[in-house]
Amino acid sequence: MDSELETGGRIVVGTDGSERADKAVRWAADRAGERALPLLILYIVPEHRAVGTLPAAAYGELANAIIAEYQLDFLDRARTRLAEIAQRVRDANPGLYVESAVVEGQPGYVLAEASKDAALVVVGARGQTAPRNVKWLGGVSDDVANHAHGPIAVISDEAQENPQGPVVVGVDDSQQSRVAARLAFQDADARGVPLIAIHAYILGTVGDLVVAEARAPRMPEPDQSVIAQMVEGVLADAAKEYPNVAYQVWVLRGRPQDVLVDASDGAGLVVVGSRGRGGFRGLLLGSTSKHVLRESLSPVIVTRG
Repeated sequence: MDSELETGGRIVVGTDGSERADKAVRWAADRAGERALPLLILYIVPEHRAVGTLPAAAYGELANAIIAEYQLDFLDRARTRLAEIAQRVRDANPGLYVESAVVEGQPGYVLAEASKDAALVVVGARGQTAPRNVKWLGGVSDDVANHAHGPIAVISDEAQENPQGPVVVGVDDSQQSRVAARLAFQDADARGVPLIAIHAYILGTVGDLVVAEARAPRMPEPDQSVIAQMVEGVLADAAKEYPNVAYQVWVLRGRPQDVLVDASDGAGLVVVGSRGRGGFRGLLLGSTSKHVLRESLSPVIVTRG
């Protein structure tokens, strides 16, 4: 990524000019306006074009000149398209400071690098109706979420627009959850909506261990009041920082990923940590956050702790 590109303190959104990306750009503009932050729109294009299935260099100097000319034309068209997108955002959001830049590179890498100092990086994604092989293989949103250094918002094709919907945050007793809770309270405060903190559990687990033997004794129901107190403790600092946010604590039986996806229906946003209790910083996404990203009915933010 261009070292002169300023991403610090901005909400950064990637676009390729597609309808999916336009949805992510609109969402990012709304969040930038709510938080009074600059918006940076990046139109990311491949760094090297190719002829057929081989690199341009394999075709000799004449082909290289043709490819270079095509690349320049491609960049010009990208700049024209980006200028149109940026102007449309300015027209729809008077007073919002909007910057834009065309960047050559791999989209996942460029946006993950931007997350090092951006306030938030936003990317569009295929949602529930994507072919199963697409879900398995992943895409730009998976690359960004896996390798990001800061919070990433993923706006899928099916993400519902619920500006008055609550913010839902998944909570356990990890440091990741404290980071997620603070961002969730911040967003709820900016939009003037309530927050729902959810802790989900599965019978048959002891700490991080799963009791799966056929003759293992059935685990009793946990004391939900004790779990609720734990959740309150995780939320305490964020709740004190944002006292105007009304919140509820839900303790529910079920797989965390399923419970959070259910709660996403009607929510304005779901916030999850990249990994929960037992995860190690710097590893790829945990199973819960990965599932929520792909199945959520609302936009999702994945935080890094």
